[in-house]
Amino acid sequence: GKANHAEIVLVPKNLVVKVPEGVSLQDAASVALGAIAMQGVRRADPKFGEIVAVIGLGLLGQLTVQLLKISGCRVIGCDLKKDRVALAQELGLDWGFVSSEVDLQKEVLHLTEGHGVDAAIITAAAPGDDTIVQLATEITRKKGRVVIVGDVGLGLKRSPLYEKELDVLISTSYGPGRYDEAFEERGVDYPYAYVRWTEKRNFEAILSAIESGQIDVEPLITHRFQFDEAEKAYELIGGNEEAYIGIILEYRKDDSELKAQSSKLKAF
Repeated sequence: GKANHAEIVLVPKNLVVKVPEGVSLQDAASVALGAIAMQGVRRADPKFGEIVAVIGLGLLGQLTVQLLKISGCRVIGCDLKKDRVALAQELGLDWGFVSSEVDLQKEVLHLTEGHGVDAAIITAAAPGDDTIVQLATEITRKKGRVVIVGDVGLGLKRSPLYEKELDVLISTSYGPGRYDEAFEERGVDYPYAYVRWTEKRNFEAILSAIESGQIDVEPLITHRFQFDEAEKAYELIGGNEEAYIGIILEYRKDDSELKAQSSKLKAF
């Protein structure tokens, strides 16, 4: 209820971060989704040199791949759409597969010398579909980690969870502080020494990665619409006829008009 399309918004201090000088507002608009991807990666706790699978290469999946790459991981990605797989490979994905065209478990075992991935991060969105989580458990090595970021079914089966002693983790949105009224509404921060990465600090980290060029969000923007044409954007999302990943809503007002309005507000 805070990220509103309005000229003026009132946002609690723990949900506000400064946009670095070298980052455009268009790129900065990815900060919330970037923080969701980052929290999923933090939950996976990747180590340098590990092999991590990303299941689902939509906007969250694309950002997750880039975050894993700058963490020093080799990344396997899969999606039902070829164009998403191709884009992820352009942005650093090591191995990409179209889910419907291969036996992913066999491919993963081949690439990992029969062990499975060290961690699997689910960024797909398929509510009620239990097979995605099952696939993640099947391609993950013994004592590996499965992190659920996307909205998928959670009908977990005992096998192979039990045999592999897997850790199944849920990632909560932007990070610590989410859904905590004291943090989000009243501005009560967590001690830096004890909670290093809150949702606000995840926001700052994503913007820093964009500023340094470690994260590239420009190729993820596939469509732009003027705000008064927003219905077309939603029709695109609901239609499944045209491929899309990131959609930007633009406002017609230029900086001079916004500055003029700002001056009027200061007068009051």
